[in-house]
Amino acid sequence: METALKKDVYEHLATVWSGSFSRDFTAESIVPDAMPDVAGIIDADGVITLRSKEAEAGSVALAASLSVSVLYMPENGGVMQTMSVAIPVEMRTDAPGVDQDCQTVARVRVRAIDARMVNSRKISVRADVDCEAAAYQKRSVEVASGLDSGGDAIHILTKTVPVSVVADVREKTFVVTDEYQLPTGMETVERILSQRVEAAVEDVKYVSGKVVFRGRIRAGLLLAGADGQIGAARYETEYSQIMEVAVEAENVLGSVTMMFTGVYFDLPERDSDGQIKAELHLVAQTVCRQSREMTYIADLYSNRTALAGQTEALSLTASAQPVSMRQTVTGSAELMGAAGDVLTVSATVGTVTTEGETVKTTVNVRAIIRQDGGGYTTARCRLSGEFTADLPGGTALQAVSVSVTDVYSGVTGGTLDVRAVLQMEAVAASAGNVMVLTGIVEEEQSCAEAAPSVTLVRLEPGADMWTVAKKYHSTVEAISAANGERQTGLVLIPKAR
Repeated sequence: METALKKDVYEHLATVWSGSFSRDFTAESIVPDAMPDVAGIIDADGVITLRSKEAEAGSVALAASLSVSVLYMPENGGVMQTMSVAIPVEMRTDAPGVDQDCQTVARVRVRAIDARMVNSRKISVRADVDCEAAAYQKRSVEVASGLDSGGDAIHILTKTVPVSVVADVREKTFVVTDEYQLPTGMETVERILSQRVEAAVEDVKYVSGKVVFRGRIRAGLLLAGADGQIGAARYETEYSQIMEVAVEAENVLGSVTMMFTGVYFDLPERDSDGQIKAELHLVAQTVCRQSREMTYIADLYSNRTALAGQTEALSLTASAQPVSMRQTVTGSAELMGAAGDVLTVSATVGTVTTEGETVKTTVNVRAIIRQDGGGYTTARCRLSGEFTADLPGGTALQAVSVSVTDVYSGVTGGTLDVRAVLQMEAVAASAGNVMVLTGIVEEEQSCAEAAPSVTLVRLEPGADMWTVAKKYHSTVEAISAANGERQTGLVLIPKAR
C-alpha cells in the first residue's frame, strides 16, 4: 500500500548560471581635419553605458557603448587637445542551462584603457572590458512535510531548517540631474576634454514590499577654457530611489547593482550663471534574498508493517548575510617628466579573484601632472588589495564586487604618492544538503510481532527518544506515559499496540 504525502511548495528563483567574462576591444581613429597633428598622447579615459542585456538559449549576451576621450599634445605646440572615440561593446558567453525565460543581472566595467599613436594623424585605442552576470529562473520545489492519507500507523519525525532563496529580481531606470559650478578661476569653458562618472550604492533597506536604496554619483571633468586654460573638477550628487518588489514578508536581504545608460553634460553659455548641467541616466538591478523556514520529514517508521522510503538529496542555501569591508591601499609611481601639481587622478579596479575567505584585486591608477615649467606629463601605478573575511565553516562568498570610493594623490619630488580607498561588497552564503522524502511503500508483513511487550533499557543522559522508540517498536508518547519525566537510567519501553 502506498501512503500519500502532504507536500509544501516553495517558489523561488534559482541561479541557473553566474560568472564573469572579459574581452579586449580595439579601435583606430583618424584625427579630424580641423584638429592639429598629434605630437604625443597624454592619457585616455572613458565612460561605458549599458544598452541591453539578454539571456538566450545556452548563452548570455550584452551590448554597451564605450565613449573614450584621448588627450594629446599637438605638434604645433599649442594647447591640449581631445579626440572622442566611440567603441561599440558586444559580449557573449556560453551559459549552460540558460534560456530566454531567465532574468539577467549584469554589470559591465572598464578595467583599463590605453591609447597610442599610429602616426601623427591616427591613434589606436584598446579597452579591457569585464562583465559580471547572473541568470535566474523561476522554480518550485515540493517537500514532504507530513502524511496526507493512508498513514495511520506511520510515525514521522519532522525537522525545520532555515533556507535563503532568491525571491525576486527587478530593475528600475531613473534619471539624476544636477548643476555643477565651474572650477575656481575658470570663467568660461569651451569644451570638456575628458569625463569620468561612477555610481556608488551606500545603503539598501527593505520596507514593506519595497527596496529603498541611496548612494552618490561622482563625476570628474577635465575642462578647457577659451584662453587655453585647463581646469579639473570633481563633483558629487546624492540620490535615493524606491523599487517595488514582489516580496511581502520580512527577513529580506536586497543587493543593488548600478549601471549608467546615458551620461550628458551641457556646458554653460557665455555670460551665463556658469553652471554645468548634468543629466545622468541609470538602471538599478536588485536581487532580493529572503530567509524562510522549510519543514521536511527527516525519519519515519511503522510498528505494524515494514516501510520502504524513497529519498533524494536537496541542495539549499541555509543562510545569506551581507559582507562589507573597506581597505586603504597605497603606492607610488615615477613621473614621466618634470614635477608639478596633480591635475587629475583616477583609479579603476582590475582583476578580482576570490579564494575561500580571501578576495584579491588590483587597482590601476592614472594621474595627469601639470608641470611647473608648462606642459603635462603622466604617472601610472598598479596597487594590490586583499580582503579576508572571517566566515564560519561551510560559508562561501558570493556576488563579490570591489570599487574605489576615493583616491588621493600628491607629488613629492619626482614621485607620485597615491592612496586609494577600496570597498568590497559580497554575500556570505552557507550551503547545505537535506535528504527529503519523495515516497513511501508499506510492506504487508508485520515488523514487530517478535518484539517483547515491555523492554527495560538503561539510557544515558541526552538519549534521543525518537531513536529509542523506533528501535524497540514503541512510540515517544508511550515511553513518556510509562516513565513520566524520567528519560535516563532504567526506562520501560512498552511495545506499541
